[in-house]
Amino acid sequence: MTDQIRKPSVLRAARLEQESLTCGVVIALALVLAVVSPAFLDPNNLASLQTAVAPNLIVALGMMTLFMIGRFDLSVGAVMGIAGIASAMALNAGWPVPLAFAAGIGTGLAIGAFNGAMVAFVGINHLIVTLGVLYMTRGVIEVVMSGQALAGFTSFPPGFVTLGTWGVAGLSGLFLFALLLSLCFEGGLRLTLTGRKLLFLGGNPAAAEATGIRRRRTEFWCFVLCGGLAALAGVLMTARVGMANRYMGEGLEMQIFIACLIGGGSIAGGKGSYVGALAGVAFVTLLTNAFNLLSVPSAWQAVVIGAVLVAVVVVDGVMVLRKAGRPWSAILGLFPNRIAAGRA
Repeated sequence: MTDQIRKPSVLRAARLEQESLTCGVVIALALVLAVVSPAFLDPNNLASLQTAVAPNLIVALGMMTLFMIGRFDLSVGAVMGIAGIASAMALNAGWPVPLAFAAGIGTGLAIGAFNGAMVAFVGINHLIVTLGVLYMTRGVIEVVMSGQALAGFTSFPPGFVTLGTWGVAGLSGLFLFALLLSLCFEGGLRLTLTGRKLLFLGGNPAAAEATGIRRRRTEFWCFVLCGGLAALAGVLMTARVGMANRYMGEGLEMQIFIACLIGGGSIAGGKGSYVGALAGVAFVTLLTNAFNLLSVPSAWQAVVIGAVLVAVVVVDGVMVLRKAGRPWSAILGLFPNRIAAGRA
């Protein structure tokens, strides 16, 4: 009698197990906040949540793409900031709205292309490259904004402001656009050959290259996409708040990093989804909102965010080791003498 082959669950087959867990945590956290703090369901608070989720989700789509191939970009927050400033400067110089919009997006694409070229073709580690670009970009922002008031650029034409302030049935248009964009990306990941190549390349680079996938070119364009999406978020958020200053996007890279890890991504590559990016961003946004509603001191907020980052990195590392076949005893450092004897 042959053993029956057990079919995988729907979530396992769709590679959405961790994403579904994160979605469950997000729903539970939202319910708890609704009970603990009546202000959570206040229309103003819900509107601010939409405004917080939308730009972060757009940036997270690019970061998750890099996670799938085992890379990440720590310059996304700075790119978001400088893209908004580039569009604002173009508008201040009298450029029409479409050209000013393109100037901001082009700035992000150029920075993404630089990151991609350094990583894919020169061979520099992505952590070093993007960390360096983060500091360089922040330095450029300080130089450009040194002669400006604290609020930065604030006078924008109505056509530009509309890009970030339109809405439908009480919902932010920016939020709806980010949701639609994430669904389109998820569809591309599931239904196109290009999407499947990303996960294959991240999971087994050597095998992927052997089948004809051009690793360097794919890495390059993934960084370009990440830079472009960060710039898109920066320009739209500038239109939303009606202001471009030196503080936009500051510290955002860590929030996006955590969101992608919580949402099912892995720094080792080979896994992740854009639905997971949405779930991760929703979790981080709700957690931050909970801090504000419950009046948690900012110092403790940093402690909790740091603890979450350490926890998700540790869990991700353990999962990578388990995937490689490492036993729990080796991972936890139990019975080292017995393990060494077994290897001998």
